Amino acid sequence: VQIPIAKFEDIKLKKSKSIMEQFRGFPAKMQFTPLPNLFFSNLLPQISDIIELKTTLHILWALYHKRGYPRFITYGELLGNTSLMSSLKEAAKPAGEALRQALEMATRRGTILHIVLDKDGVPADIYFLNTKSDRQVM
Repeated sequence: VQIPIAKFEDIKLKKSKSIMEQFRGFPAKMQFTPLPNLFFSNLLPQISDIIELKTTLHILWALYHKRGYPRFITYGELLGNTSLMSSLKEAAKPAGEALRQALEMATRRGTILHIVLDKDGVPADIYFLNTKSDRQVM
């Protein structure tokens, strides 16, 4: 019995019933964010939690776009980022709780460094990338 093989042009794709919006592809002109080679060779194979991965990638992106020294990001900045927080809503827990857990995981792994500073009597969570220069700051 021969089964006829359909041509690619003849195949009609069914629309997904998912609420996920279809990615439209990358435009011809766009900005890039570099990632350290060690991210791919050493760090990525260790990360199994998607929330930790999304948070880590966002931190790398945000720190790359910052100017000055030292480069850091606050919990408030992360919490206020609508792109990051909407991607964390898929977690089984509230997005703020998922963010806290992801930050704790990335800190325990050694990806980021965490300190708490007193800002006008209010504790502020500050995160650095775990680099030699940022370790010296701490």
